[in-house]
Amino acid sequence: MILDFMIANIDKLTYLLDESKKCATVTKSLVPYSGDIVVPATVEYGGTVYSVSDILDEAFAECVMLRSVVFGENVESIGISAFEGCTALSNVTFSVALHVIGMSAFKGCTALEEFVLPSDVIVIGKNAFSGCTALKRAFLSDNLINIEPSLFDGCKALEKVSMGSMVESIGEYAFCGCTALTEISLPDCVVSVEGWAFRDCVSLKKILLPNSVASVKKGAFWGCSSLVDFELPKGVNLLDQGVLANCESLKNVVLHDGVLSIGYGAFYNCASLEQITVPHAVVSVGDQAFRGCSALKELRVHCEAAPMCSGEIADANVYSHTMLRVPAGLVGEYGFARIWEHFENVEEF
Repeated sequence: MILDFMIANIDKLTYLLDESKKCATVTKSLVPYSGDIVVPATVEYGGTVYSVSDILDEAFAECVMLRSVVFGENVESIGISAFEGCTALSNVTFSVALHVIGMSAFKGCTALEEFVLPSDVIVIGKNAFSGCTALKRAFLSDNLINIEPSLFDGCKALEKVSMGSMVESIGEYAFCGCTALTEISLPDCVVSVEGWAFRDCVSLKKILLPNSVASVKKGAFWGCSSLVDFELPKGVNLLDQGVLANCESLKNVVLHDGVLSIGYGAFYNCASLEQITVPHAVVSVGDQAFRGCSALKELRVHCEAAPMCSGEIADANVYSHTMLRVPAGLVGEYGFARIWEHFENVEEF
C-alpha cells in the first residue's frame, strides 16, 4: 500500500504533504515554533513542489515565544486553535486567499493589537479572537455573513470594529466584556442580535440598530452602563428579558407601536431613566421590568387594557414615586388591575 501523505521538516516548519493533490499543510512541530515565522506559498520536497494551503488544528498552539507570522499567498484555511495561547504573537499578516478561520484560532493571543482580514474570508469560528486583551482594532472581511458567538469575548482594549455590509447576525457574547468599545455601527442587513452580544460593554455610548433587525435576544445590552439612548427597530415585537438591564446611564428609550411584550427585567436597574412610553399593542409586562428605575418619573401606558403581569414589575420606590399615566377613562381599570393597582399615582392623558 502506497501512502499519499508524509511528514517533512522544511526550513523550520513541519508539513503534512499530500502527494496526490500536491498540497502542504503546516502542522505541529516537536519543538515549539518561535520568533518570526513566514509561511511560504510553496515548498519543494523530493523534487516535487507543493502548494501550502492550510494550517492544521493546534499547529502553533501554546507557542509562547512566537512573535509574528506572515501567511503565504496560497493559505486558504487556519484550523481550530491553530494559534491559541500564543501570548507573544503581536503581528499577523493574512493571505489574500484565506477563506476560513477556525474556532478559537487566535484565542488568548494577548499581545495582538490589530488585524486586517482579506475580503474573501467567509467563515470565522466562534471564540476565534476571544481573550485577545490587547486587541484595539479589528477589520473584518467584506464577505463575512455571521459574527459568531464569543468572537471578541473579553477583548477589553477593543476600540474599533469594521465589518462588511453582508453581516446578518451578531452571535451570543460576540462582544461581551469589550470594555473600551464606545461606538459600533451595524450593517443594514443585520437580522438578529443574539443573547448577551454586547454584555458589559461599559463604555458603549451609542449603537444604532438598523430596521432590518428582527430580533434582539435576552441580555443583549446588559450592563452597558454608558449607553444613553436606545431605539428598538420596528421589526422587533418583543423586548426580551434583561435586554437593557443595568444600563445605568440610559435616559431615552423609543419603543415602536408594534411591540407586544416587555420581558423579565427588561429595564432592571436603569437608574437614570426618567420617562418611558409603553406602546398600545403591549399585552404583557414581565417581572422586575422596571425594578431599580429609581429616577423614573413617568410611566406612560397607551394600552386600552392593562397589560398582564405575572409578578411584581417594579419595587416599592417606583410604585410610590412614579406617575402612571393611562388613556382617558381607564384610571379605574388600572386601579383594579393586578400589579398595576400598586401604583399610588395614576392620571389619565
